[in-house]
Amino acid sequence: MPTPVLYPKVSLELQTGRIARWLVEDGAMVTAGQVIFEIDNDKAAVEVEAPAPGRLHHLAPEGAEVDVGAEVARITADDEVAVTPPQAAPKPAPAQAPEPALQASAARGPLSAAPPRAEGARLPNPTPLARRIARETGLDLAGLSGTGPRGRVQKSDVMARLSALAATPTTSPAPGSDGDLNALWLRRGEGMPVVLLHGYSADLNNWRGLFAGARPAFPVLALDLPAHGASPRAVPPDADALCAMVERSLARHAPGPILLAGHSFGAAIAARLAARGVADLRGLCLFAPAGLGPEIDDAFTRGILRARTAASLRPWLERLVHDPAVISDAFVKAVAAQRQDEALTAAMAAFADRFFPDGTQALSVRSDLARLRIPARIVFGRQDRILPFATTRDLPAPVALHAVEACGHLPHLEHPDLALRILTEVWRSAS
Repeated sequence: MPTPVLYPKVSLELQTGRIARWLVEDGAMVTAGQVIFEIDNDKAAVEVEAPAPGRLHHLAPEGAEVDVGAEVARITADDEVAVTPPQAAPKPAPAQAPEPALQASAARGPLSAAPPRAEGARLPNPTPLARRIARETGLDLAGLSGTGPRGRVQKSDVMARLSALAATPTTSPAPGSDGDLNALWLRRGEGMPVVLLHGYSADLNNWRGLFAGARPAFPVLALDLPAHGASPRAVPPDADALCAMVERSLARHAPGPILLAGHSFGAAIAARLAARGVADLRGLCLFAPAGLGPEIDDAFTRGILRARTAASLRPWLERLVHDPAVISDAFVKAVAAQRQDEALTAAMAAFADRFFPDGTQALSVRSDLARLRIPARIVFGRQDRILPFATTRDLPAPVALHAVEACGHLPHLEHPDLALRILTEVWRSAS
């Protein structure tokens, strides 16, 4: 006889809820106690287990709102036929009204395919929320030490590991490279890709924090700028030569229409690429873009490279954000480890000499922005201490500005929900 799977009560107040995601496909065999779907509440992901073995048949779609106690699936023996009981259809999820332009919360982490796990590797016992974030960000939990009771891996452990990855180059530059920039698909899928360009002294991992716990509607490709990450370490002679390198990489990895997003210096390069018209750009999303004025925190551009230890790096890294708590100890330690690569540090110093001579932004993109004929948004923190917010005054007419309160130079990491929503809006308008 079929066994019903009921939607559990996970809150004292709520009488309805949503299935966040099915973890077992419709029609698949399950064992008793196997986790088959998840419910997200405000602080955790609640896992629901199969009450019996057999073949699972979904009765409620993912994302549907259902009553507590409603039958959302049933499990049959292999030779049984599931008969859908007469019941009200699941309640459709209500359309969400647009949020205020400056609201955000704080989810972080990457989206990429998880690496294969070695046979016999022992997995830690993560909390449901930690497991979900790891699954959605492609993080392998094998070998991760937890700080929870009895060593259980918690959300904070997963986020610390992701912060460490964000400061670690993905690969080493290949000797004799043909000049192609290092590229990594953070998420594959259908539709127009979003291509990401990081800022000075960072690398493509800087973008991973934008996608934690999120399912963007688009594929995501990130590039390392020259003299950064795992790209060739020779510094281009000027911005147009740098753009030509990006264009060659785009032709190789994402030759069709794209939306381009950039942070800081990467955002300035994105604007120049749009003006050059070589790549098929359909929209721009620029986070704290450089190139709007000559001012820059010269002490930061030098100090972030001179610092070698966690103690000396932390004050410089905290200048990047409004809330110092955003900068985790794991992130600081990872940057300190990266500074041991003397050749990479020297390449970034030469990059600063080329593009920020005498503490001045040599690249201006205001005229590039004025010529735009594609959707473009700028997201800029009002408390940015690296590039002054005042440079956003009198922006060219084609560009819309999102001025974010309680935000420094990393709006895409300090307010990832807001940043991803804006990026998605630009992508939809450009698609």
